[in-house]
Amino acid sequence: MSRIKKYQGLVVAGTHSSAGKSSVSMGLMRLLSDKGWSIKPFKVGPDYIDPAHHTRACNQPSYNLDTVMCTKKYVKELFNDVVHESDLAIVEGVMGLHDGASPTSEKGSTAEIAKLLNLPVLLVIDGRAVSRSSAAMVLGFMKLDPKLNLIGVIANNINSPRHAKLIKSSIEHYTSAKLLACLPTSPELIIPSRHLGLQQGIEQKANIYRKWAKHIESHMDLKKFFKLFKLKKPQRSLPQPKQEPKRWREKKKTGLFSIAVARDEAFQFIYQDTLDFLAHHGFNVSFFSPLKDSSLPKSRDVYYFPGGYPELHAQKLSKNQPLLNEIKKAGSSGKLIIGECGGLMYLGKGIIDAKGKKHPLAGIFNYSTSLKTKKLTLGYRKLEERTKDQLKSKLILTGHEFHYSSLVNNKETPNWVQTTSNPGMQVSDGFRKSNCFSFYSHIYWGSNSSWIKYIINLTKQ
Repeated sequence: MSRIKKYQGLVVAGTHSSAGKSSVSMGLMRLLSDKGWSIKPFKVGPDYIDPAHHTRACNQPSYNLDTVMCTKKYVKELFNDVVHESDLAIVEGVMGLHDGASPTSEKGSTAEIAKLLNLPVLLVIDGRAVSRSSAAMVLGFMKLDPKLNLIGVIANNINSPRHAKLIKSSIEHYTSAKLLACLPTSPELIIPSRHLGLQQGIEQKANIYRKWAKHIESHMDLKKFFKLFKLKKPQRSLPQPKQEPKRWREKKKTGLFSIAVARDEAFQFIYQDTLDFLAHHGFNVSFFSPLKDSSLPKSRDVYYFPGGYPELHAQKLSKNQPLLNEIKKAGSSGKLIIGECGGLMYLGKGIIDAKGKKHPLAGIFNYSTSLKTKKLTLGYRKLEERTKDQLKSKLILTGHEFHYSSLVNNKETPNWVQTTSNPGMQVSDGFRKSNCFSFYSHIYWGSNSSWIKYIINLTKQ
């Protein structure tokens, strides 16, 4: 297995979701970026929303690290490809430190990534309404996996200096971890949430990240933090020699194909690694807005509609009839079109909103989607293509599904299936009509080399 190089960096983990790790991560990224560090941000797991906040906070693309959708080797090589000697890597965790794809193993957890990348951990705890019990929390997180290098703690939601003193005394008496900051609650620092998580980075004013940076700087012992995590003074970021990414076997190609990617307030959920992957395989990547553009970009080989929040913009998307007509015409003529989750919704006949009103959309596929009765669908996917001619195919797609909408009036037959040991857990997904594809799953393109070959072959036809 490939070895991980030793870089400056740390993992920001939480005891649970909503402990404050996202806000602390963004604040640290902005604070240290302002102080001269070249920050390289990462997110554990399949999340799209937090990486967009990272990019707003430190003006660098954020990459996902996921050992369920990708191999450990791929994750390590991705990290090595992105980070350089003059960089400081800040990795935001997912859920609680030890939460992942299994209740009895570290698979897919923040702890697994921290050990895989040989990075120390800064644990964010919710200090609300606890004092001595804070030490029990920290000690438990340390003892569950002694191989984990958990060395620092930030206590969030602290209500007074006396409360902060109690937390600090308890944690540093019972554990070897150092309490670096006690952050008081501040209403002006709250980033609103909705049904899939925090509001998107594109919706935030830039000063929210500056406010979090100042909040952390005002309450953190920065000298202790730098010393504990062995952070050297920021180096001037030198131009890096161009080198082939190690995470892909194929040599880089240029200018072979073109792909137009939908990207605006309604379509934001795309992995940075996917954009890199497409460029590496010879696709010229451009962007367009289904909300604002009245026509498709001309002469593109592929049109890609990733996930997002089309349900929040259904009325405006529906009113853009010139574009919808072009999309349906392009699909009928054999053009290659791919939609994932929000893209699946957009390529259907329409979206039924929470009030029961239907908003007609592209109509390539004969189904609609509804949010009238919200139902959470969540989980990793490993989908195998099934056709009438063959029961099994070598084309297997790995990805992740996360949505509250449901298919209604569906007259399409799914082409992909995930079969588990539990018959009741079988998942069907993925529709095809001519050269148009739609999935509820977000496909992780970088770990699916057979998928890109499949797409390229269709593009050549």
